[in-house]
Amino acid sequence: MTFQRRAAGAAGIAVLALSMLAAPARADGSHECFSGERSPAGDTYTLSGWGCSGAGYADVTVILRFGAAAGTYVCGYVFPWNGTLSGNRCRTS
Repeated sequence: MTFQRRAAGAAGIAVLALSMLAAPARADGSHECFSGERSPAGDTYTLSGWGCSGAGYADVTVILRFGAAAGTYVCGYVFPWNGTLSGNRCRTS
């Protein structure tokens, strides 16, 4: 019985390891802000958001709900702090 349990455990670990290798590695997240602004920065934008919540720092989706810059963006990196957000290398999505 002990051998069967060990074999089943090893098989389960192998299946888990293979499934983790098959999944793409991603370092993304999303933030949603009540309002915000955007400023041109070459062919991308710099975002400022207020009333924000979410998670993630690199390759994230940012949604600005209201204001002239309202829309969905994908940012290279963001810095969220106390409900505000600063995003760099952002493109409209």
